[in-house]
Amino acid sequence: MSDRVLIVESDADARDELVRILDDDSREVVAVKSCDQSLKELEVASFDLIITELPKCKTLSADSGDASSPSSDAGTAAIRWVEKLRAAAPRVPIILITREGAEPVAGEALMRGAATYIPLHLAQEGLVETVEQVLKVSRSASQATDIDQCVSRIKLELVLPSHEQLVPAVIARLEQELEQLHLFDEMTWTQIAMALDEAILNAMIHGNLEVESALREVDEGEAYQEKIRRHRELSPYAERRTYVTLTATRSQAVFVIRDQGPGYDVSALPDPTDPANLESIGGRGLLLISAFMDEIHHNEIGNELTMIKRKRSDSSAS
Repeated sequence: MSDRVLIVESDADARDELVRILDDDSREVVAVKSCDQSLKELEVASFDLIITELPKCKTLSADSGDASSPSSDAGTAAIRWVEKLRAAAPRVPIILITREGAEPVAGEALMRGAATYIPLHLAQEGLVETVEQVLKVSRSASQATDIDQCVSRIKLELVLPSHEQLVPAVIARLEQELEQLHLFDEMTWTQIAMALDEAILNAMIHGNLEVESALREVDEGEAYQEKIRRHRELSPYAERRTYVTLTATRSQAVFVIRDQGPGYDVSALPDPTDPANLESIGGRGLLLISAFMDEIHHNEIGNELTMIKRKRSDSSAS
């Protein structure tokens, strides 16, 4: 069965380009040019994914304020739009399409319910991969089973070889464990899963295999994939493992991701909120982890990341 994707993009050329990129037998794509049209689509049909621009929506709702918000209010309008989408389709993950100058708004929009974002000028190289990533973790978010309600604390430790195809199953297993504690709603878990996906892949690929992110933008990513394949077969990279530890109570979940690579200078990490870094594929992972987790900590040598997510109280969730 094909995945149903809703695209919301006001620019006709950009809309056509996004449809062309996603044109595939595995996807059914519906593209609309306005916020109102997309809300009407969501009323009459179900979708697996929403891809939307960050628009200056002029008719979001009666309580949206001035219907003709000036451009200085574009950030507020964009955030309201993400909230509106989430209310209309709470179980459907959202990918934001950003343009130059809009990236800082993406961080706040992610906090309001979007799963990830991609700059429009990188859509040709990265949109399909991003769509597959979000759908992958979204499917894992629906695989939880009913667990004993008396559990008050859980701990799980996994030791993984550097094979990225294992990551969806890892995320599904972590979710299965956390379902026993009823810590997170489905949208929050999707965001956590995105952060986990980025962190685990970073440990495997950049930590253990020592493959640099910059190669993803060389020869349409072929140099990046080739170095991954080569290092998987070479010592010492092939023997290294990624350690994933989950410790959770009824109030919070702590995820520790550790690799056996040489580490890096944590003080040299780029600022994930800097628009220059948001424009890069590698910088996006840092922003997602920072936006979706309540706390993050690195060890001194830079090969271990601790991420903490707390259960939201009823007052903070409203």
